[in-house]
This record gives sequence, structure tokens and C-alpha cells, in this order.
Amino acid sequence: MAALRRLTPRTLWGRMLALYSATLLCFLVLGLGTYYHLQFTREIEDVQDTAGMLAEVALQAVEDSVVVGDYDTVQRTLAKTLHYSPFQSAAFIDVGGHTLRIAAPPREGGVPPAFIVDMVAARLYDVNRPITVGGRDYGVMRLTFDDAEIAERLWHLMRDAAWLAAACVLLSLFAMHRLLRRWLGQLTRLQRYEADLSAGVAEAAARSGDAPLEIEQAMRAVDRITHSIRSRFDERIDTLIDSLIQHKSALDEACSVCELDPAGRIVAANDRYVTASGHTREELLAMPIDQIGELLEPRRQGLHGASTLTCEVRLVDRSGRPRWHRRTVVPIFDAARNVEKYICIEIDITDRRRSEHLALAHARKHEQAAAFARCALVESDYETLCRLLVRAAAVGLEADCAALLQQAEKRTICVAVWPPLYPARSAPRDSADRAEVALRWGDAHGVLAVQGAHDEAFTDHDRHFLDSLAGTFANAVERHDSSTRLRYLATHDPLTALPNRAAFGDRLESTIAAGNAVQLLVIDLDHFKNVNDTLGHAAGDALLVEAAQRLRAGVPPRAFVARLGGDEFAVICPPGFPDDGADACAEALVDSLDRPFVLDGREVFIGASIGIACAPRDGHAAEDLVRNADTAMYAAKQHGRARGCRFRSEMNERVAYRVALESGLRGALDRGEFTLAYQPKQDVASGRLTGFEALLRWHGPLGPVQPAEFVPVLEDTGLILPVGAWVIRSVCAQVRAWRDAGMPPVPVAVNLSARQFQQEDLVDAILAAARDAGIAPGALEFELTETMLMSDPAVSEGILLRLKAAGIGLSIDDFGTGYSSLSYLKRFPLDALKIDRAFVRDLPEDSEDLAITRAVIALAHSLGLRVIAEGVEDAAQLASLRANGCDEIQGYLYGEPLPAEACLAIFAGRAVEQTVA
Repeated sequence: MAALRRLTPRTLWGRMLALYSATLLCFLVLGLGTYYHLQFTREIEDVQDTAGMLAEVALQAVEDSVVVGDYDTVQRTLAKTLHYSPFQSAAFIDVGGHTLRIAAPPREGGVPPAFIVDMVAARLYDVNRPITVGGRDYGVMRLTFDDAEIAERLWHLMRDAAWLAAACVLLSLFAMHRLLRRWLGQLTRLQRYEADLSAGVAEAAARSGDAPLEIEQAMRAVDRITHSIRSRFDERIDTLIDSLIQHKSALDEACSVCELDPAGRIVAANDRYVTASGHTREELLAMPIDQIGELLEPRRQGLHGASTLTCEVRLVDRSGRPRWHRRTVVPIFDAARNVEKYICIEIDITDRRRSEHLALAHARKHEQAAAFARCALVESDYETLCRLLVRAAAVGLEADCAALLQQAEKRTICVAVWPPLYPARSAPRDSADRAEVALRWGDAHGVLAVQGAHDEAFTDHDRHFLDSLAGTFANAVERHDSSTRLRYLATHDPLTALPNRAAFGDRLESTIAAGNAVQLLVIDLDHFKNVNDTLGHAAGDALLVEAAQRLRAGVPPRAFVARLGGDEFAVICPPGFPDDGADACAEALVDSLDRPFVLDGREVFIGASIGIACAPRDGHAAEDLVRNADTAMYAAKQHGRARGCRFRSEMNERVAYRVALESGLRGALDRGEFTLAYQPKQDVASGRLTGFEALLRWHGPLGPVQPAEFVPVLEDTGLILPVGAWVIRSVCAQVRAWRDAGMPPVPVAVNLSARQFQQEDLVDAILAAARDAGIAPGALEFELTETMLMSDPAVSEGILLRLKAAGIGLSIDDFGTGYSSLSYLKRFPLDALKIDRAFVRDLPEDSEDLAITRAVIALAHSLGLRVIAEGVEDAAQLASLRANGCDEIQGYLYGEPLPAEACLAIFAGRAVEQTVA
């Protein structure tokens, strides 16, 4: 771009001529290029047409001569073809490979450029004509073009056209140059007119009649502008003179002005300067300017310099009042650039100085208030916060003393004073230069007081400043109290005031890290949920508070008691506490919590189960120790509750086994690992088969697992719902299969879990399974436990009535082992009671079991219910049950649990040997 800018002409006519020349050259190049292309194409096409015509004429003559073998005629024909033709040579090649070649005479003329010759050669190819007569090949006639001759004709054409175009371009440029110089010459005359106009010898620009219209219009505009500027210039001169006169009058009225000689002595002064200086006019004359007023700012340069001097001075007028002036000394030079005199201008800045002082005071207060607010956000020490408060008050108001005074019952306490060495007894006293604001922080109240360093009264703005500090201080104290409370709540239980789980974890980790033996007790209250359910959560909270107090009282000194959550507590014994001491402590806590709790005038008994673990023997990490203590606590619950239990390594094995059971049960249903076995039931009187009970079996990754081990895991994990639904569908399908195989209809009993019984769509699901299998609902029986029915008797009664209405049999399983209500037992639509095997096992020797069995049978018969005894394994038990009127038995004496296909053998009269574990 820089090179192009340097090559661009500076004059307007030169730029227009250059633009015209470039445009003309572009069009010329494009036109010549198009012309050359068209001429080249037409020349090639003409040569090809001519060559084709000559080749056809010569071909006929050559064919006639070749047939008779007249090669001389062929040679003459070829020679004639070369005359006045575009060919360079002609040849005849017979089938034997012999060649007869004729060359054109040498060409006279110049040598065309090689690129044109190459272009012609690229477009023209040799003409080959086969000689075939009567279907017989005699050879080939080949004609070769003379590329140089054709290129020479094209070159002469291009050269002539280029010369003609160049002549036209030069003529056009010459004409344009002449016209532009003539038209734009008016601008040159306009420049001469501007010089004449500046000298005052011309009134209007001279114009030529043949100038372009635009130039004529521009020159007329110049004339108009010239006249306008001249008139405005005259008006402006007059205005400036008037303005200078007015400014001088205004300056005398607004400023104090004096004139100095080169030595800096006053030689003249206006009235305002005389009044402000505090001297008479006679005293001022010949007085050095430095003696007028007190210099407040250092001079930047002396009077003898060549630059302007600016400073601030303090004056005392004739009435004795201090005034502040802004002094400006301006040098006035003569023609030789020497200082002729000085003009001193002083402006009264008293009001501005006072405003600046107030602004600085306000900024200082704002800075102190902001700094105190920032410190209050991070400072947690109360005494430091009080010292920062009084310091901010004293510095912000430039006071001699500041103090925070707390009002006690009958006296005033000085909480903090600034400066620190200021005696407390000399704290701000009641006086005119004292300011104070009342404030309340936390549970205390008092005043924040300051006393001025000078006898100057404090303003309302100063008191507002103190109010803002007091408010910030009160908020900081409140925030500090809230933060302390939050920290307490973060580490303590708000109900019992014991440390919470977070504080317990930190304490346990630090105690273990100390390296001493650590005894940990994890305590869980037994049957606490019953208290909440029966007496309400308020009573439960009161019980927890009382339990926490008993725990504090029952642990050794320096022991750490914490509430982990709910009804679970923990005790960290002092480091080095022995095992027997921890066991004794656990026993004492069990005894303490076993005593009755009085809630709303009622005695409540709960008890506690305690797990004990010791670090590092039972775990090096806090998490491991807590987990093992929890395991021991659950072991205590399993062994009857209300006791302590120390952790043993085999407990973890049971936990690991349960985890393995749960993991295996997760996908057991999808893997088809569940099966059903059917145990027959017998009528005691007739000995006939009365039905089957479907029993769930599991063969998983751990091998066969007893139902007593995996069924509780199904209950805890909720897997009992899909597994129970599968059992119902499988039993319905098996009953249908038995019917199809010819087995007489006997009912099949299915055990329902508590979770299944809580499903709202239980009845609909059972009826749908029976309908899908194509059996009557009466082919099914369901066994339920007493605890399941008594959890919500009203809901249970509704479900039982719907099942009974569908024809399904109902019985209570394990009767006598739960909590029964005879009134509800009478209301439920039951068909049978099943005596638990625990009462049958020791019959007939155990008199107590015999009495219970006889009572249950009598009760059931009085209610119109059948009695079924479980776990009958010998003839003595059967005889005792028969003697006491039992209706049916179930056990290994009559039949073990069998697979479905083996049950048909009972009706066929065959002995059954296969047993399902």
C-alpha cells in the first residue's frame, strides 16, 4: 500500500489521467485478448477445413494409381497436393512398410514466436487416410501440417492489431491530457486568487467561460464564504474587545489583583486586594509579595522564572478572620522576551478549603467505618473487637479519647478505651465537647463516648458516624454469638446437649491416633419406637433427655458421651481403660437404663443393648471400630436385648455371610434359583391327605440355604415382594398341572409375609394369578401370623373378608408365639389355627406344652376353627394330639417336603423316597 501511495500522482488532473489510462489499458488488453483468441480459433478451423478437402481430392487420385501400381503418379499427386496447401510434407506408406515421402519447398519469411508455434501444433494433427480398394488395404496416405507457416500468419495478424491499438491509445491519452489540463486549470487560477485575496487586492475569483460546471459552482461558493468570513471576522473583533472590557471588570469584582515589578514588589493593587491583605494601600506599595500572607503550599518556581507560579496562602483580614487564597503570579514579557512585570491574581478559596476539610473528615469516617466493618466480619475475639471499636471512633472523629462504657446494675464499667494508655478514670466525661450514643450488644447495654481534642462541638454527622459504628459492633457481637451457637450446634445434639456424630467421629479419630487402647461402647435403646408410637414424640424426646443424663452419670470420669442419632448413643472411655472396666461400665449403663422412666406420670420401661469394641484390637480406624461395635450391639439384641456384648471376630463372619446372602438373593429370581417343595398334611382321624403347604427353597451360589436364614433377608431387603408374587403364580400353575394329571383337588397353603400383606393390590394379584392359571381361588389357602394381623386389625379384617369372599382358606400360622387378641380373633374370618412346633416338640412328656396344646385346641374348636399341629415327628406326639382332639398334622412323621412331580405318587400308593432339603 505504501508503494502504491508513492506512485499515485499528487495533482487532480494527474490522478484522473492515470485512472483513465489504467481503465483504457484494461479494456485494451481484454479486447486484444478476445480478438486474438477468435482469430486463432478461426484460422485453425480454416486450415482444418482446407486440409480435409485437399486430403479427399488427393485420396481419390492416389487410390486409382496404387491399384495399377503407378507410384510415379502417386508421387506427382502428392507433390501437387503440397502446393498452396498448409502441409509441410506428404507421404504414402504401403502395407510392406515402404514409404514414399514428398516435402514442400523451403518456406521464406521470418520465424514466429515459439509459443505460437506450440499452440498451433497442439491444435493440429497429421491427416492419415487409409488406401482401401475393394476391401483390400494398400497403405496409408499421411499429410503433415506446416506449423511454422500457420503460426507466422497468426503472428503477423497479432502484430498489426497491436500496433493499431497502441496508436489509438496514444491518441486518446493525448486528447484526454489536453482536455484535463484545460478544464482543471481553473483551480490553479483559484489558488492565485486566494493569494490576492489574502493581500487584499482581489474581490472575486476570475472565472473562465469554458470551465466545468462543478468548478464554476465551487468558485461561486468560495466567493460567498469569503464575504461571510470577512463580515463575521469584523463582528468577532468587536465582540472580543467588549468581552475583554467586561472580563477586566468582572476580574476586579471577583478576584484580588495586584501588579508586581520584576523584583516581586507590589506596584499597584485593586480595592479587593487591599481589603483582603489586611494592610492599607500605602503599606502595600513597594512591599514584597512574599510578605503578604502565610504560604501554605511550597512554591514550584521563584518569581524570577519564566513560568507561572501557583500556590495557596493564608491571610488575616482587617477583622481578624483567617482567609485562604489561591495565588497565581503570571509573568508579562517585553518584545525581547524579558520579564517586564508580574500580574498576581488571588481567588478566595476559604469556602472550598472548608468543604475539603469536611470531605476529608467524611472520607476518614467512612474509611474507619469500612475498616471496622471488615475487621468485625473476621474478628472473633470479643476484647479485640471492643478495642477496634473505640479506636475507629477516636481516629474517625480525631478525638482525644474514646471509650465503650457498659452500664451495670449500679455502676459503669469501662470495657475499652482509646488510646490504650489513656487512664480509664479519665474516660470521656460530660462536657460540651463530648458526644455519645447508646447501644446494646448481646445481653449488655451502654454507651460509646468520645471527647474532642479541641473545644469544638460535635455535629450531627459525627453522632451518625458513632451510630453506624455502634450498629456494626452490635451486629458483629450478635454474629459472633450466632457463630458460636452454630459451631455448638454443628458439634452437639440440640435435644440432649450431647456431642453429635460429627464431634464423636473427630474425638474417636484423635483418641485412636494418640496410640492408647480405646474402649468404645455403642448403645441402642430397646423398644424406643414403641414409646414414640404410643405416647408421642414429645414423650420420646423427654425419654432421650433422661437417658442422656443417666449415661453422663454412669460413665467413668473423662469419658466422652455422644448421641449418634435417633435412639443410638456412644461412649468413648478414657485412654487405657481396661476391658473389664468397659464391661463393668456397660453393665452399669444397662442397669441404669433398665430402671423405669416416668413420662407424663406413667412409668415406661425400655432397656438398652450395648456393643463393646476396643482399638486397636478390634480395628485400627475409627470407621472399623464403630462398625464392629455396631455388630456387637446387634448381637446383644439377638441374644435377648438389655445386655452388653463384646465384639468377637466371628461376628463379622456372620455379617459377611448375611451380606453374601443378600448379594446372592438380588438376582436369584432372574437366575431361576428358587424352587418350591410341597409338604403334605394329614387328617388325624381318617389318615387321608388334606392338602399341601408350599415351602420356598433356594439353591444359590452358597449352595442350599435354609429358609430360616434367607427368608428374613428377603423381608429386610424388600425382595420378598417379587419372590412372594412368584410363589403365588407358581403354586397356581402347579395346582393346574396337578388337576390336568388327574390328582384329586386338595388345597395348597401359601405363607404370606408381612410386607406382602401390606400391599394394597394383594387380593387383586392373588385373584389374577388364579384366573391366569385357570383354577378356582378356593384351591388356595394362605397362612398368616398373629403379629401381621394385629399391626392394623381394621385393615387386616377388610383384606381377610375379601379373600374369604373369594373362597380362599385362611389360617393363623405359629399360633401362640405372638401377641393375640381374642376379640379380634373372633372377628377375623379364619378357618384354622396352626400350633407352633415349639409346643409339639416335647409332647407328651412336657406338661406345660401339653396344657398349652390342649387349651389351644379347645379354644379353636369353641370358635369353630380347625387345629393343625406342625412339626409332628413321632408316633407319641401323634397319639397325644389325637387324644386331645387335634384335627390335622404336618411333619416328617407323615411326609417330608416333596418336589411337585413326587406329590402324585401319594395318590398312586407308592412310597416316596425323594426329599427336598
